[in-house]
Amino acid sequence: MPEIVEISGIGPALALACAKAGFLRVDEIAGAAPAELAAVPGIGEMRAVKLIGAAQSLLNGAEKPMAEDTARVNTKNDKMQAKAKTEKSKKGKKKKKKDQKKNKKKNGKGKKNSEKKKSKSGKKK
Repeated sequence: MPEIVEISGIGPALALACAKAGFLRVDEIAGAAPAELAAVPGIGEMRAVKLIGAAQSLLNGAEKPMAEDTARVNTKNDKMQAKAKTEKSKKGKKKKKKDQKKNKKKNGKGKKNSEKKKSKSGKKK
């Protein structure tokens, strides 16, 4: 019989909380109603449904996540990576603009007298 911590989504801390609530075996979690499992601290209704499904899969010998769940996780990871890349790109653009402004200010202030603009008559100011 598999241990509770072998259920995908349950670690040592949640296993302890489940045990305190009376869920000591995988088959008890697999046969529980979502509302019963949601009474465990740290488990909401949605998570309870997922944990029950994972426990049932574990009992049936399906240790790998279902293809639909894997696709959903991969899509979420792809979105998070794209967002991070966009934010990094925006930061780079802001820094580049800031550096350009600094260089303009720096180059504009440090002119020598001989480099100052000449007046219309051709003489230096």
